[in-house]
Amino acid sequence: MDRLSAMNLYCHIIEMGQLSLAADHLDLSKGAVSKQLAKLEAHLGGRLLNRTTRRLTPTEAGIAFYERAKVILESVEEAECVVSGLTAEPRGTLKINAPMSFGVRHMGKLLAKYQQQYPKVIIDISLNDRKIDLVEEGYDLALRIATLKDSSLIARKLAPCHIVLCASPAYLQQYGEPQTPNDLKNHHCIRYAYSDSMKYWILEDATGKKRQVIINSLLTSNNGNLICDAMINGMGIAALPTFIVGDAIRKGEVNIILHDWRPQTEDISLLYPSSKHLSAKVRAFVDIAVTHFKPVKEKRNEWDQGLPL
Repeated sequence: MDRLSAMNLYCHIIEMGQLSLAADHLDLSKGAVSKQLAKLEAHLGGRLLNRTTRRLTPTEAGIAFYERAKVILESVEEAECVVSGLTAEPRGTLKINAPMSFGVRHMGKLLAKYQQQYPKVIIDISLNDRKIDLVEEGYDLALRIATLKDSSLIARKLAPCHIVLCASPAYLQQYGEPQTPNDLKNHHCIRYAYSDSMKYWILEDATGKKRQVIINSLLTSNNGNLICDAMINGMGIAALPTFIVGDAIRKGEVNIILHDWRPQTEDISLLYPSSKHLSAKVRAFVDIAVTHFKPVKEKRNEWDQGLPL
């Protein structure tokens, strides 16, 4: 059995929803398609499709096989373009993962710019804050905001992520402004749920001296946008990246506090699997993203403009 042909046939069946339509598209008889599908399922040792008289629906294994098969077929297509001497024009599906708040606020313009230059690429982006396994889950790229540890992945830094402590003027008027990190234990703080330090913040001064501060919280959330909104409405003090809270600071809706003590600055980076032959669609996206997020005015990114950093 030709496994690539079988993958291609199976993907057509899934995308068209019927054996007869897939057979017509591939110029095969319905019987031949059904026979090849049966051989593929026998080879894999499991059922890929649930069949009724009216419709075909993929099993859980069938969905997983389809997603991986599409990636393989697209990679083969790109490889054939390179070997045959054709231009390695980006094409296929580009699967990206990015943090929720950064993705909502700052990825749209980048994606539009990429798609305008490479219209043959279909972009599939998922937004969540959990750490995904790129290889295991079939992603081409992931945008991460963290101090990255050594790994088998390639990391391309895009920009710094400054994090500041801030609160609304109304909150500070009611409860007073903390003057030292130790004062935070007497205030309401809003915690980010995915933080490694759920009960404390680690703050750093200009000399690199670190201070661990116990915090008390009336609100914990896994979404930075919600935390920012709650803070603007006086619920407490939050530690937020400037790409989320920058606009609120510029409008005077919140104030930066403890200017001499801040959470550690993180890196905003693109991660992708190590490969000698990086696909054209991934290489093009990395190049555009690096240029798009390059600091310009005052050597700062757009979200840091005009902030007292």
